[in-house]
Amino acid sequence: MQENIGIPEALMALFLAIPALRPYIRGLQSQDGVLWLPLVSLAIGVVLFPAYGLRVECIPLLLCAVFLNIRHVPLMLEHLGWWNQDSPPRQSLTPVFLGLLILSTAFAFAFSPRRDTRLTLQGVKTHTIRNEAEHADIFLRLYGPEDTQEPAPARPLMLLIPPVFGSVGMVDQVCGKLRDYGFTVLSFSRQGFDFPAWGPDGKRYSPPVQKQVRILKALAQGKTTETANVWGRDLESGRMEDIDLLLSYIRQNLLRDFPESGADLNTLFLAGYDAGGSALALRGTSWEWRANNPEVQGIILVESPLWSAYQFDEPGQPPQIKPAIRPQLPTLFMSADRISDPQKRNRVYGPILQILQTDTPVVLAAVDGAGPLDYSDCPAKYPLYSLCLSGKNQTQWKYDTFIQGTASIMTNFASLLLENAPQDAQRLPTALSRRKGLGGTIHFETGGAWNIPDFGYILSP
Repeated sequence: MQENIGIPEALMALFLAIPALRPYIRGLQSQDGVLWLPLVSLAIGVVLFPAYGLRVECIPLLLCAVFLNIRHVPLMLEHLGWWNQDSPPRQSLTPVFLGLLILSTAFAFAFSPRRDTRLTLQGVKTHTIRNEAEHADIFLRLYGPEDTQEPAPARPLMLLIPPVFGSVGMVDQVCGKLRDYGFTVLSFSRQGFDFPAWGPDGKRYSPPVQKQVRILKALAQGKTTETANVWGRDLESGRMEDIDLLLSYIRQNLLRDFPESGADLNTLFLAGYDAGGSALALRGTSWEWRANNPEVQGIILVESPLWSAYQFDEPGQPPQIKPAIRPQLPTLFMSADRISDPQKRNRVYGPILQILQTDTPVVLAAVDGAGPLDYSDCPAKYPLYSLCLSGKNQTQWKYDTFIQGTASIMTNFASLLLENAPQDAQRLPTALSRRKGLGGTIHFETGGAWNIPDFGYILSP
């Protein structure tokens, strides 16, 4: 939820500043009701987190509210007639508190979301299907053409697998931008798996706390510790189940449930974040899977850890990387710019670099300054997270630019593949025929079997 988080932040700060300044302002000294404003501020802070999600930037402001309420307990008890103080409280800490309050308020405002964190409603249709094997609901979100009155060319379909942490709420704006660029986009979240899953009514469903901890440890330590790696592989397996189920659903029921989607089911691209990207890489290695899904034109892997490529032979020793995964169809890797850092390149991105050295049709794109969370809605919705995990270089991309830039790279990759398809298979929709220009510095590497010419196409119109 995010109408305007600045309003409750401002109210919290105001309701803390007034009682703190009361001893210095004669007109307020006779206003006993001011004593209760810190309690109101604390209540706003407590409600803010379930209403707006985990807004880390608001924690210092919340701590200020806790501190002032503790300090005001004697005054509130005295006002109620439950305790008599012999002397008024000392004000020596007030200037320090006011300074911290100003800093905390500035911090909260500086890292407030630049975009509405609620899920997009315009042009989005929802549907729920059942994963019987896992006894869980899968909440579908389809971003289709907003104008369904005028006939238009069929649009290529993008199945976008969201990150496990944050789920569809972290890619909602990217999906909307891909829709604007000519795709019909299908995304989803699975109840009990995604953290959180977003229901059709906007309600969030969180997995059990133990599962939440495992997700976070897998993302943070899955490449370095065996236990976290096992949990990461479990996430990959879960996403492979989702992929198989949704591919079957697309073929059989998508046009029934979304008759105005405008989707060309014979032109399908798959994009996956973290575990979803790893699952796509594993599925894409199979010639049988490739033959059974001829409509898939290419796959896009966004900051995908490929946990299954790590092998822990000896306890306490660094893991080894298994023989390279070999995707059997064109693949785009999108990674943080730390992949170009010699000190982190092999240690963090070893499996991807191995794939680039094989005779597979793969390409890598890394935007200067991009961190592992930046190819998503995160820079605009959670600026503090993005800053804490920023890239090693300075970037020209800021906040909303990452949403547009991410969608542009994906769109240009898809356009490049469709324009270079065999002549009898070309079916490039008009909506995708236009390239999207990109600013900033982008690092590219191609695999040994990348034979599509003029890769500079992906950079500029």
